[in-house]
Amino acid sequence: MVRKEDRQATITRVSLTGIVVNTILVVFKAATGLASGSVSVINDAVNNAADSVSSIVTMAFYSIGKRRPTRKHPLGYGRMEYLSALIVSLLVLVTGVQCLRSAIEAIINPSVPDMNALGIAVIVVSILAKVFLSRISTTSGRRVDSQALVATGKDALSDVLVTSLTLISALLGPLTKLPVDGIAGVLVSLFILYAGISSILETASSIMGERPDSETVGKIRAVIAKHPPLKGGYDIILHSYGPERTLGTCNVEVPIDTHAEDIFDAMTDATHDIMKSMGIYLTFGMYAVNDYRSDVRQMKERALAVMKEASDSVLSLHAFHVHFDTRMVHFDVVVDFRVHNYAELKKQLEARLKEEWPDFDFEFWIDPDYA
Repeated sequence: MVRKEDRQATITRVSLTGIVVNTILVVFKAATGLASGSVSVINDAVNNAADSVSSIVTMAFYSIGKRRPTRKHPLGYGRMEYLSALIVSLLVLVTGVQCLRSAIEAIINPSVPDMNALGIAVIVVSILAKVFLSRISTTSGRRVDSQALVATGKDALSDVLVTSLTLISALLGPLTKLPVDGIAGVLVSLFILYAGISSILETASSIMGERPDSETVGKIRAVIAKHPPLKGGYDIILHSYGPERTLGTCNVEVPIDTHAEDIFDAMTDATHDIMKSMGIYLTFGMYAVNDYRSDVRQMKERALAVMKEASDSVLSLHAFHVHFDTRMVHFDVVVDFRVHNYAELKKQLEARLKEEWPDFDFEFWIDPDYA
């Protein structure tokens, strides 16, 4: 887990580097494009200007996101980073549309750019600079979990392809009567539009909330396993309020004869360990189970097999508890997201279970496969 101070320093350093490099590229490319009359070079300069603005937006919104929690926003302002990534993506999209318009005009009214050796050198240096920016932005963004930096890195990588097209246009333009500059401008614009749309979709997915990745779930369950009598780790749901603040809920199983104080102590220790090692504040729910008994365990295994025979949507079950005094069985069954009619599936499963155990009643919840 990256310390907050290191994360802040990394985001600031990479963003400032992006602003400086892109500003220099804007000046040289704009001068080259205007001097040569190349639409693709001018489009590339506009794209770099948008990149500079994107870096400024990233820094500004990160600064806002560092504000302390308030009464109105008790979980802080960390999600401002997601908004900054969304704004950056929209800026890229708008840039792509504007560049596409000018490129189409260049195809309708073609002209041959007058590119000299200095202009070619500017484009080549620009490609190398964008490779550098892409590498440090993507690597640093992944290391400190900054979506805005990762989005900037992907944009810089697409810029490498964009500027390469500009270079090809500059070299081929004088050799053919085709409107190579305009065509390259269209391709440049399409690359920019693709980068913008991809970033919007990725950022929107994070804002809506995503399934926890298997590595995170595995680490949570590994910590739980170190704190008996807790067992399992089910229905794990994580809520991100920015990369530095994640809250979540998780259900665990405990034997029915365990003392409440022992359960409380284990949950407290597990919460502290998960917070310390993963930066996630987890709240636990509890299932009391008696599957430590061999007859209950056999019934549990058979119940899962019976339900899987009844429906291939059934994945697993947990919280299995047999009440022998009332002949009632409680549990949760996990199904995949193909299931839309939970009520119908529950009827189907319950009927099959009653066929197997006519002397028992079954009360269970159907859970989607959260994690």
